[in-house]
Amino acid sequence: MRKQFLALLLSACTAAPALAEGGKPFPHIGWRSADNSAGLDIGGALRANYRYEDWKGSNYRDPPHLRFDTFRIDSSGFYNNYFFDAGFWFQDHHKYAIDRAYVGYHLDENNSVQLGIPGKPFGLEPYPQFGWSYGIPFYLGFGVNAGSGINYQYHDNNWSLDVAYFPWMEPENLRYAPDVGDYDRLKNTIYPSQHQQRNEKRDQVNVRLAREFRGGGWNNELGGSLALARLHNRETDDDGTFWAAGLHGTLHNGPWQLSSQVIRYQYDPKNPPGVSDDTILMGGNGLTPAYLIPAKATTASLNVARDVDVKWGGVSKLRFYNDYSVLWKDKSDWSDSQMNTVGVQVFALPVMFWVDFSWAKNVNPWGGALNSTGWTSTQSEGSGKWYFRTNVNIGYYF
Repeated sequence: MRKQFLALLLSACTAAPALAEGGKPFPHIGWRSADNSAGLDIGGALRANYRYEDWKGSNYRDPPHLRFDTFRIDSSGFYNNYFFDAGFWFQDHHKYAIDRAYVGYHLDENNSVQLGIPGKPFGLEPYPQFGWSYGIPFYLGFGVNAGSGINYQYHDNNWSLDVAYFPWMEPENLRYAPDVGDYDRLKNTIYPSQHQQRNEKRDQVNVRLAREFRGGGWNNELGGSLALARLHNRETDDDGTFWAAGLHGTLHNGPWQLSSQVIRYQYDPKNPPGVSDDTILMGGNGLTPAYLIPAKATTASLNVARDVDVKWGGVSKLRFYNDYSVLWKDKSDWSDSQMNTVGVQVFALPVMFWVDFSWAKNVNPWGGALNSTGWTSTQSEGSGKWYFRTNVNIGYYF
């Protein structure tokens, strides 16, 4: 079955795909009214992973496996000044997630509002790296993250401003990206020692301001972000605080792209007596186990990519990239976390491949249960060691 699935995707690279109405690959659905005042698009992706991990106990070690990754449905549409956008993911291990789901209204050419589960405006967008494997900021909640609330957007004269308010975070069982969570509500809480972690963010405000600079073949962006929230503890019924501030920048000239960001964050929880204030529990829809992160730390990333146009059958472009990220923890006896991914993205639309080679130290997803405290104290087995993972992601996009 694995060989048949791989052969099907490879054949799409060399054979002309069937096209749905509107020129998109089958089975995309696209419709526009005659006066272009209304429209609807329904598309998505089917993806699989072939992965090898070099640490003891990994299910992908001996032998490596080709496994289902995700089936994604994307839908968007508009009617006059109204619009909507949503993405629903059916994931491995019978999980599912919503990475965005909102309705919106264009107040005028430059101003709009989104209501529902919009993305949290912060830092590098739309993705915080070039590779398929997410870097450290994603696992801290600073990438492709959404919340239940409202987002106001302004775009004009190369300036962009987002101001968003989220009374609640996205429900734990629907999260695509991880966020702070209550142990009793999160999925896949496999470490009983975390059971007194009962915090959740409420009334979060995000502000992101950015400016583009274009000219002479350059297309660059500089920006800053701020997030503030109450940190409610469901055990004590008391409120602590959360804040994060970041600076980001992107450079784009010809085939070269560079992106970077630095983020400072701080959680001040109001935990019950006996519960450490040095850590915060993070989790999503259970695709990975819930994990602890430092309550106070600084993270940064530096990513570079270069595009190479080719004519290899259905392959039109290669994108070579290197993504590096680091986490500096405030506690002096907690070792830093680091991650580096080098790889290539192959554009053979409607098929795309990512080939990632990743090395990480004190990063929970690299090392599994051996390194379950990797983000924090790094005192478990496997701490301080570099682990390697290679991942090939194969996707059909329609």
